[in-house]
Amino acid sequence: MIVYVWGNLTTDNFTSRPGKDTLGRAGQKPGLSAFDAPPDGRKAQGLDLNLLTPPLKAFPDDTDRGGTKGHVAIAPVDYAGEVDATALDDWASYRGTGQTHPFTRALLDKAVVRPNFWSEK
Repeated sequence: MIVYVWGNLTTDNFTSRPGKDTLGRAGQKPGLSAFDAPPDGRKAQGLDLNLLTPPLKAFPDDTDRGGTKGHVAIAPVDYAGEVDATALDDWASYRGTGQTHPFTRALLDKAVVRPNFWSEK
């Protein structure tokens, strides 16, 4: 399945945001946000969820519990397959530092299959 991270193909855009992506909400796990469709008239980066490497996993929102239709969160998981909050916080701590976290590198090197995709719908 292809999902889209909206925005530019940068390390910061592929690094979870502290205080935002590190917090879940009703029907949504914490993690890097992606959507099943690109935004109209904006650039996005297409990721193939089948190419995620452990410990990264995609969690679709639960719309029955308040999640957003078409939204997925990409997050590191622990041995039980649940979001590893400590690893997610560590990942987010790299945003804006000029350094690239290994999770970010894995996404950019292995999972991006539609770079700089533009939808004209």
